Order: sequence, then structure tokens, then C-alpha cells
Amino acid sequence: RPHKFLRVLAGMILMLGSVAVALAILVQYAGSWGVPYFSFTTDRGSPCKNELAGYTCSPMTLADVEYFGDVNLPDDSSVVAGRYHATHDYQMEAVVEVPSVSSDQALTELKQAFGKCIDELPAPINTDGMHHPCVMANEDALDESDEPSGRLYMIGTAVRTDGSRVIGMVIKSR
Repeated sequence: RPHKFLRVLAGMILMLGSVAVALAILVQYAGSWGVPYFSFTTDRGSPCKNELAGYTCSPMTLADVEYFGDVNLPDDSSVVAGRYHATHDYQMEAVVEVPSVSSDQALTELKQAFGKCIDELPAPINTDGMHHPCVMANEDALDESDEPSGRLYMIGTAVRTDGSRVIGMVIKSR
């Protein structure tokens, strides 16, 4: 009889151990599998959390701002605030600071990715006390055209008195 007790005890410990291992694997990978309310990290380093429908990443890394924004910014840029929310559509909002040494390069990259400055539009960031404001937006979003783009964007930028550039980005899918 004592041997039977040890076999039952060993069997229970083995079952509990296998359940614990399975649970540990589930908890570790649940976020990347898309299980609601579990967290994961993007390949570019932003922490995200799954929701019932979609996921939200906040704060964002510069690599994710560049990836989701489809723009190349100088490497010395820093993300002040950023949020990406994806369901069947997506929306990204970010504020990026660029040091004065890379300010002109950043504007060149923004114009290459988003087009020319449009004077009539308000900036998506506060540009009080700054100079050289520039707002870029979809031109096909302002008037009807044959093929509208798959995303709407409004990018605002201006230069502070110290020469650093602030960039505000709002990008949404249609």
C-alpha cells in the first residue's frame, strides 16, 4: 500500500507540473497570438496590448513611428508621445522631436514622404513661438479625385527657437 500512495502522489505532481508548463507557455505567447488583454512587443520594440477587437501600442519607438508612418526620420530623433491603434482600420498619432543638427534633413524626408507644405491648413500641433511652420496633408482628401489614397494624414512641423524641429503626425486608414 505505501507504494501505491507514492505512485498516486508522483502522478499528481507530474500532472500539475505539465499543467504549469502549459500555462507558462500560454501566458508567455498569448499576446503575440492575439489573445485579448494580453501584452506583446512589436518587432521594432513598442509595447502593445491586445483588446477585444484589435490592439493598441503606446508608447511607440522611433522605428515603429517610421514603419507605420512610412517615413524615414533622422536616427537622432526622439518620440515624445506616440500611440498606434489597429482594428480593421488603424490610426497613429505621434509627436517627434528632431535636434537642430538634423532639422533640415527631417523636413526633406517629410516632404519626400508626404508632399509639399499647404499653407491653408491648421497644424496638428501647437506652433506658438515657433517659426517655419509646415503642414502636409493628403491633397486627395481635400477634393474628390478618381483614386483616393488608402490613408489620410496630417503632418505638422515647426522649428523652435533653439533650432530643434517638432513634428506632429496623425495618420489614419480609410
